[in-house]
Amino acid sequence: MGSFTIPMLVGTLLNWALLGALFVQVYLYILAFPKDKLLHKSVVGFIVIAEILQTLVDTRDAVRIFGDGWGNPQILELVGWTWFSVPVVGSTIACVGQLFFAWRISILRNDWFIPGVIALVTVFQFAAGIWTGVLICRAETFAQLQFRTLKPPAAWLAATALADLIIVAATTFYVIQKRTPDSSRTTRAVLSRILKVTVETGVLCAVFAIANLSLFVTYEGNNYHLGICIWLSKVYSNSIMVIMNSRAHIGHAPPPGTSQSTEIVFRSHGSPSMVCQVEVETTHTASTDFGTLLDQSVADKRMDV
Repeated sequence: MGSFTIPMLVGTLLNWALLGALFVQVYLYILAFPKDKLLHKSVVGFIVIAEILQTLVDTRDAVRIFGDGWGNPQILELVGWTWFSVPVVGSTIACVGQLFFAWRISILRNDWFIPGVIALVTVFQFAAGIWTGVLICRAETFAQLQFRTLKPPAAWLAATALADLIIVAATTFYVIQKRTPDSSRTTRAVLSRILKVTVETGVLCAVFAIANLSLFVTYEGNNYHLGICIWLSKVYSNSIMVIMNSRAHIGHAPPPGTSQSTEIVFRSHGSPSMVCQVEVETTHTASTDFGTLLDQSVADKRMDV
């Protein structure tokens, strides 16, 4: 019983947690880039709508298993709406994210060969994900979803991981190639930031895709892979938002014991900078026998946006 219910419970909880992280990322994006490119706004809007829909559908299945159908073993065998929330929505969001990375690589290299390869692998994983959803919907029960009889999920997850690894390898190679000794310090800093963000997000996506594939292939007759597969799309969504928000710069707060104006500056290449000035006052009290008490009062006296 636990092999069926625990992965779905853990996956659903992590799914909601990552949705909260996504909302924070989107909120920062709205504050930082209100006049960003229409393409970027469209990608963010699509991600938010798709992830809300995916979370609601997954929650509906969780309520069916842990609520209305609790105590009925037959409910555990029904796939419900998992065919839509996991392979269909997951492959769609992964496709959008990988095509977004391919577009960034094309700008970095000014060449469409490697981005074209990434696009082909991405389209394949998207098609395999849709095919997986159709087969799961037709199966109707998890007992029919075995690796020997259902190969599309393996193809979907393998292609997803392959596309992520190609993205990381291509970005690393092109960035190192562009970091010549005669490059300016600003150029090297920008390239280092691109490399760091892309490698961190790309490797993370690939690791979870491979882990999901390994659980699906190794453990048959249970739902272990759903503990990752349910929220796998959130990894791609948050990765896209990390890339979007990496263009922003947040200034440091003043040191303790000072009273001065602090600037929080968001810079975007496509929109003017937005400055938020906050005046901060800090007051330190004397030490006592019970230790040092810190009384910090923050007064938002002026905020100019």
